[in-house]
Amino acid sequence: MPWLAIPHSNETARHGLKSLYSVQETPHLIILNKEGDLVSSIGHFLVAEFGSLAYPFTKHRIEELKDEEEAQKKNQTLRTILATPSRDFVISNEGKEVAISELEGKMVGLYMYLGSHRSCKNFTPTLIDFYKSLKEKGESFEIVFVSLDDGDKESYEKEFMKMPWLAIPFGDNALKKLPKYLELRSLPTLLILGPDGKTLNLNVRDYVAEFGVQAYPFSPQKLSQLDELNKARSESQTLQSLLVSDELDFVLDKSGMKVPVSELVGKTVLLYFSRLHCPPCRAFTPKLAKTYHEIKSKHPDFEVVFVSLDFNEESFKEYYSEMPWLALPYDDKRETLLKLTFKYRSLLPHLAAIGPNGKTLTDEARELVVFFGSDAYPFTEERKKEMDRKLEKMAKGWPEKVRSKKHEHHEVVLSQRGICKCGGCNELAVGWVFGCDECDFYLHPECAMEQENGDGIGSCDGDEVWKCRGEVCYKA
Repeated sequence: MPWLAIPHSNETARHGLKSLYSVQETPHLIILNKEGDLVSSIGHFLVAEFGSLAYPFTKHRIEELKDEEEAQKKNQTLRTILATPSRDFVISNEGKEVAISELEGKMVGLYMYLGSHRSCKNFTPTLIDFYKSLKEKGESFEIVFVSLDDGDKESYEKEFMKMPWLAIPFGDNALKKLPKYLELRSLPTLLILGPDGKTLNLNVRDYVAEFGVQAYPFSPQKLSQLDELNKARSESQTLQSLLVSDELDFVLDKSGMKVPVSELVGKTVLLYFSRLHCPPCRAFTPKLAKTYHEIKSKHPDFEVVFVSLDFNEESFKEYYSEMPWLALPYDDKRETLLKLTFKYRSLLPHLAAIGPNGKTLTDEARELVVFFGSDAYPFTEERKKEMDRKLEKMAKGWPEKVRSKKHEHHEVVLSQRGICKCGGCNELAVGWVFGCDECDFYLHPECAMEQENGDGIGSCDGDEVWKCRGEVCYKA
């Protein structure tokens, strides 16, 4: 690091700053002005999003940058996306320069890729077949490879040599701005630009993987037709259609023995999409394990199957050693179908519940487990409605905002969220939370509305005091 530091031995200063600015996770970058006043508590996000352009990190400066970005999108062309002041070409895997002007007027797919992601490597052969089929038909379509690998040119060249399309050169400045500008949410991504250079679709990866050339030219009408096909498939879904593919008709138990899928038919089955190097996953797995044992002791016709999204087999084995249930073999081809069926995007962990008839009960089983524990069984729509009713009833009479000693420099506002981590007790939270979106900080209602001495805290106007008992918070 090229900057200054507080000595590690100065524990008073280090812990004092952590407490003062409610630092729960790292990295965390606090920005102060010359007078020592807080300018931003999310400097780490601003640097990641805008780099040095974010300076001096004021709200006015960030609004300026967002306005500039919005204006750029309105005037977007293929050249504004792919070119830089020093480069007006892309390259082939043979090193040939191809002028960006040669791509203008064509539909262009931007293939955003990270070599360390197994899902990217698995999708590439499918995309190659798709690309070659369109070329054989004479379609005016091109793909440009956007590698997000940083610092490993050898790996970039190795992967690019397998691809028949064009690419932005390795390490180019355009690669740094595109993920944010194009609203990258998951990998791999195949973003589609129309002949005028405007964005048509942020990611058609799943359509290509599932329907191939049938998805082209990715018009709203075409994708709507494919969505209807998917809907029809889901209505005829069975457990076998999800978990059986050719000779692959089994899952694995803890000893590595094969368990026929036929033995799971007629049971309630949870499909657990998770990975080792995912903090929310690691926080949720012990909760799910406890719930699993409690349900299993009362309902033998219940099972969980782990669908690993780990980047390597070693991580899969390490993570699976912590789980008491069944698993799909690592890097199994059925994983692709399951990910397409349960479109969780990049939100992990994900837990889908399949009923005894093989139909999907809910894609929100994770929230039910956090909220109900073992009482979430049998994961029916009625259970989901019951959770919604309790959530609605629970918040009646709560204040819209509170000031909490756990987050002193901003009020925390009541809202409903999916799963997040409480900055007060570090436990998982689901449903109602008091949060500060500016600082990405959230509290259980009971944590937000209690003082350290347990007497409650004032609401936003300071006139009322609230107390919490279990899940119920009330005016003192």
